Amino acid sequence: MGMLIDGKWDNEADRSMVSGTYRREESTLDTTIDQEILHALQHDVGRFILVVSASCPWSHGAVIALVLKELSENVLIQWAGGLRVEGYGLLPDGPITGSSNIQHAHQLYSVTDKNYTGRATVPMLWDSKRQSILSNSSADIILAFSHAGHGSELRPEMLVSEIDALTSDIFNGLSNAVYRAGKAEQQAEYDEAVDTVFATMDYLEDRLMDQHFLFGSNLTIADIRLFATLVRFDTVYVTHFRCIRKRLVDYPALWRFTRRIFQMPGIRETVNFEEIRFGYYVNDGSHNPFAIIGQQPLINWDNRDGLD
Repeated sequence: MGMLIDGKWDNEADRSMVSGTYRREESTLDTTIDQEILHALQHDVGRFILVVSASCPWSHGAVIALVLKELSENVLIQWAGGLRVEGYGLLPDGPITGSSNIQHAHQLYSVTDKNYTGRATVPMLWDSKRQSILSNSSADIILAFSHAGHGSELRPEMLVSEIDALTSDIFNGLSNAVYRAGKAEQQAEYDEAVDTVFATMDYLEDRLMDQHFLFGSNLTIADIRLFATLVRFDTVYVTHFRCIRKRLVDYPALWRFTRRIFQMPGIRETVNFEEIRFGYYVNDGSHNPFAIIGQQPLINWDNRDGLD
């Protein structure tokens, strides 16, 4: 997988696998975004760059928030993708690669902290004025866009504790658990992770049976995070990550929920199934050594059943 050690890229280093189990390492960067930056997000057009991968669900959540909060003209996007030679590569002709010699995401970490040790993850919010990463936390980036953008808050004050608790449950029980299943090197770890995935799916199915979104009729950050995982479920998690007990389309409420968000204005344009499949299949050499890309399942994302 590779990571930075004291600011230098080490292609062999990997602290995510522990005794055959996958454990997501937390970043040591400060991820909070202060009021000064929130104000600048509204007014300093082109100063901030969102570095994201089209395959990454956490990146996807940040892009969706950017679109929903109508900040796309203020915050530029630098796409990362392709074959991961030194982690995420930055694609050419972007706002960063088009104006500098930086070609890899890890270089932005080293510029920010010359002694940084850890994974060079996306998304990250880059400040071109300060030449530093402001945050590499998808949650904090989404909240910043929510506060700085237009329309209703994605984490309304009256529901903060409930939204945070459910978002944590979705991360632990589904979004990260599919990775634990897919990267497991022990049968017991795989079985436990898959059980966790589908217990969480069953719970969310029941919760969404009689309502549009997780907290009723208004979309929140919890819905965005859940959508970013579910839209990938049948494409890569059922197949490549071996979460094969059920598909998304086997859950009426979850399937309806995911289609509802997919068909919202501007959202389908944020979904790139080709990049999702490439990102997972080609860049996971240990589980797919011949880099065979699975075909896209036949799914009718324009289906309107239950949405009217």
